[in-house]
Amino acid sequence: MVTASEEYSFTSFSNLPFYTRVNARLLDLAEVGKQRKIVDLGCGTGGVTKLILERLQSVKDSVIYAIDHSASALKAAAEEIGDRRNATIKFVHSEVQNLTDAVRDRVDAIVYCNSIHYVPDKSRLLRQIKDKLTPNGIFAFNTSFFEGSQPPDTQEFFRKWMMRSLRILKRDHGLSVDKTSKVESRVQIRADQYRELVEEAGFEVQVNDLNRVEVPHEGWHHISGFSDWIEGVMPGIPLDKGREVLQKGLREIWDEMNLKTVPRVWLSVSASKPQFG
Repeated sequence: MVTASEEYSFTSFSNLPFYTRVNARLLDLAEVGKQRKIVDLGCGTGGVTKLILERLQSVKDSVIYAIDHSASALKAAAEEIGDRRNATIKFVHSEVQNLTDAVRDRVDAIVYCNSIHYVPDKSRLLRQIKDKLTPNGIFAFNTSFFEGSQPPDTQEFFRKWMMRSLRILKRDHGLSVDKTSKVESRVQIRADQYRELVEEAGFEVQVNDLNRVEVPHEGWHHISGFSDWIEGVMPGIPLDKGREVLQKGLREIWDEMNLKTVPRVWLSVSASKPQFG
């Protein structure tokens, strides 16, 4: 039986090739392959965990801690990755904000792909991450939910998509969104504010990168079936109806504008813990 959280999960989007390339690029920027003990924060169904495995130069001497709040996602990750006798993968059921208790060891690298925007107290998490890293350890994260992730030349697309979806919602279901509701993932900060938070936590930023990524139709289609996206752009609307009208509105606008892709900007940051500090 498929639960609501599984039906409206991020999995379909995260399995798309372009998204895999985005996260692979972050891991390469952070030189994750040279590390021995690595934490994959918010690992989900294991897509990034597999990318880490592919990059490890000394697999038999390495440990990956794959952490996620979803037990079903961890189960799927374990099944997808399978038994890797030449590497140790420890699946940890925990909220990322409880990193201190979730992983007892000091580690060489911590990666957090496209989820840091969910964390209300980012400063507290960053302090935990710094404490958990060995001297010169690496913390790398990316996000496509920050102020500036939507390029100016995409505003017409988003305006038409949202307006069309709202009309469909009203016409087909007699519903309107609750504009007073706003989920945490939609409360966005700027790229420079992320850098400030990282530096204030005591890290030395090595890479601070903005990368324009062309997202195909299937990317926007799948994100329209993700609960957090639906709740962000259709607050107060049942998930099934939100998904329906967003995907229908997308299809109509995509064809009318004769689009091939619509870009999104990803912020990628790689920072190191000072040897003394």
